[in-house]
Amino acid sequence: ETSPAMQGRQAALLLLLAAPWQAESFMLGASSPRLTYQTSTATCLRMSIEKGSRIAVVPAYERTGICVTKVLADNSFKPVVQVPPGFTDKSPLRWPIDGFPNHVPEGVQLVNDQLPVVKGLIIATEDPADSQQLRYFLSAIQGLEKVVMMSRVGVDRKDELLLKFNPFLKIGKWFEIEETLKKCSEEQGFEYSIVRTGQLQGGPFYNSNPEFQSALEGNLFDFEHQAFQVSLADRIDGSTSRDLASTALFEALQRDVRTFSVVSKKEGFVPCSVKNHMQCPPANTKSRTVYTPSSSEWEQAFSQAS
Repeated sequence: ETSPAMQGRQAALLLLLAAPWQAESFMLGASSPRLTYQTSTATCLRMSIEKGSRIAVVPAYERTGICVTKVLADNSFKPVVQVPPGFTDKSPLRWPIDGFPNHVPEGVQLVNDQLPVVKGLIIATEDPADSQQLRYFLSAIQGLEKVVMMSRVGVDRKDELLLKFNPFLKIGKWFEIEETLKKCSEEQGFEYSIVRTGQLQGGPFYNSNPEFQSALEGNLFDFEHQAFQVSLADRIDGSTSRDLASTALFEALQRDVRTFSVVSKKEGFVPCSVKNHMQCPPANTKSRTVYTPSSSEWEQAFSQAS
């Protein structure tokens, strides 16, 4: 059993890793007809987490984390998210997904202190987490078999001048957090996958985005980008839709691949055939248009990756 000291440390570190936390910022879209993804059969499943498993998502208040949690819930996993005291499954949300009620659906486990035993963890921070906090956080999780973490394209090219001296990219910080994850994997014995994305764009938050221009640009990005590209050697650049990033993190949970990069493309490369993968109902009479890969298209992208 976990000691009281360990429980207290884990609770504190959950808040540190997800800070700054606002009660209204947690979000998971309401339940809907489910679009399921088949587990890959073309790759070794040594690192695969089976459906029905508990998967913790950190942080759940950011938009990519929200999307990941929705994808997990729609595909028969059991997402677990940490919330502040007093937050319930009927509390209002900071980033409600377009077309869904503004509360947490059934099937999501909310905790405000110690995490239960979980097989998987998805770290979907849109900015690099603190390495020391991550190390302590991972050491406190019981039963952990695999960690999937989002990072940024360019980490392997961190010494290139255009990347090294661009303060907005934070490539050095992303490199540091990747190295921390690898070290913790060696020490604690869990598997890991790192998903490197470009600058994140769009997502199902047109109506909840307070900045109209940003909301419009994100909506247009999702509409125009109907293809994607995967690289195993960090050789690509570009932006990545939050929908593509969330499905990539989910895909990594079920694949035997340590690191890959993924970016959105307007055309060419591998086209995406799944339209509106979250099955968002029309919001304010407006239907959502976004494209993500099917299972076979993920297979095609990995087979073509270099």
